[in-house]
Amino acid sequence: MRTRYSAHMNELSNVDFDATGKRGLTLILTQDSARRSKTELIASLILHGPLFVISGDEWLPSFALPRILRERTTEIKEVLGGLYTVRASTCYRLFDSLAGIPLKGEPILLMDFLHTFYDPDIPLRVRLFKLRECCRELKRLSVYRPVIVLTQERQDEDYEKFIPALWSITDRTITLDIELEPTQQPALF
Repeated sequence: MRTRYSAHMNELSNVDFDATGKRGLTLILTQDSARRSKTELIASLILHGPLFVISGDEWLPSFALPRILRERTTEIKEVLGGLYTVRASTCYRLFDSLAGIPLKGEPILLMDFLHTFYDPDIPLRVRLFKLRECCRELKRLSVYRPVIVLTQERQDEDYEKFIPALWSITDRTITLDIELEPTQQPALF
């Protein structure tokens, strides 16, 4: 059963689900890169135990993560010791990373999943084939452990070709809306 939720970007770490205790695949769609929200989510998850993070682009949280953790615990080294990270710069490396993960273990957070499939240097048919292979691996892993996939929504032709494969394996979809800052009119006098 696939359910769809909506939340604001700054509420990513407060989304109503316990990812560390439930098996299955949760898809979180973001409107932008949401780096601060992703860092908050990682902090919330690793406070509950080990976490395996795969980044589909070049970004992984660095200095902000220890700062956020410092606000919540004094055991920063121990908590960060349970964080395992991998960067998958191409769809080939993403598949290899997913295929190499054992069935049992910590929850998996996959950030910017579709990013590696937008590479125009790789023929579209190859990217679609690798996407289906990655989705098969995600589904295999989600039977045994919690898997959270974050990806950015886009308004282009490639996104429309790739997102249905991901939706087909998703147990739960959360769409994060951008919460705009209220604008204040400056005083005239």
